[in-house]
Amino acid sequence: MGERRTGLQSLNVILKLNGGRFISYAIFGALVGLLGGVIPVTVRIPVTYTGYILFALYLLLSVVRVRKTCTGCHTGKVLKVTRNPFLLGILTGFSICPAFLIAITAAFETSGPVSGMMLFIGFFMGTTAYMLPFALFGLLTAKDWITKAARMIAVIVAIYFGAMGIRGIVTWVTQPSLRSQYGRNAVETSEISDADRNSIFSIEDSDTLYIVCFIDDEDDMGNSLGEDMSMEGLPPVKVVEVTVDSWREEIATIPRLSAVIVPHWVDERSGTVTAQWQKSLSAYLEDMHTRTFAVEYQPYCAERARVIQSFLGRYSFRCHPDSGFVFLMMNPLGCSTAECSSCDIPH
Repeated sequence: MGERRTGLQSLNVILKLNGGRFISYAIFGALVGLLGGVIPVTVRIPVTYTGYILFALYLLLSVVRVRKTCTGCHTGKVLKVTRNPFLLGILTGFSICPAFLIAITAAFETSGPVSGMMLFIGFFMGTTAYMLPFALFGLLTAKDWITKAARMIAVIVAIYFGAMGIRGIVTWVTQPSLRSQYGRNAVETSEISDADRNSIFSIEDSDTLYIVCFIDDEDDMGNSLGEDMSMEGLPPVKVVEVTVDSWREEIATIPRLSAVIVPHWVDERSGTVTAQWQKSLSAYLEDMHTRTFAVEYQPYCAERARVIQSFLGRYSFRCHPDSGFVFLMMNPLGCSTAECSSCDIPH
């Protein structure tokens, strides 16, 4: 938009831009499919911020080149590089966005570079459908104020992404703990072997799924959850009934590294104000390295049990084979127990 172009010229730019994106996506998909889970998730952080900085530099150089060209000045070889939208497409192809991360996750599970490449080519085709109509904007560049405004906006965008990139890189360098923080029980990556780093835990790997139920808490629906869960796709479910006074003795019967469902207040991220005994229980589960799922029950219904079961059956979790984790599962319904009488969901 910063240069005057006809509709065909704008279409040519868009096609070249997407040609660069195609190359980036194909290469990236092949690499991810080839290396799979060997690539640590946190690699995306420096790659993303470096991409922001390169993208910002490209935009600034492009604005300088256009301004010099418009005033009849000579442009050097470095500035002439920015005339190539194919290069811009390559840079944007490595800018990792949320949708890109979803594609990466899927590519990790493909069987080799060809499958990973094909997945990312499909991702490219889907996103390209939204970019082609931008070629029509080239018809607006006949007005000088449009091209001037576009160059000003390009500078603002470049400053924003440049600042984001520099801040991200500086944080990454000055805070080493971010590089190995995978969760509450993170360990330094240097202490983990390649086989251990890529260990995957899923519920079906467990002999038993334990549900800790506080029978003296009327909001605890652990017993109901155990009854409403079918065994399809899950190991046998065992409800461990405890009280405030006897929880330690009963929970001690749960083996180390077991899959356990507990009330949501076990996870401090739930925002619940807890008593000292509740904090002690959380610490005990952490010491036992249990694979803990902290569930918010209320408002409870049979559908809630099916949602929890579906989630546990579909998803796996990356963790050290000798460590546990806490996964918080808040109720997404956004309503209160008082509204249950008017709820359409089967109870």
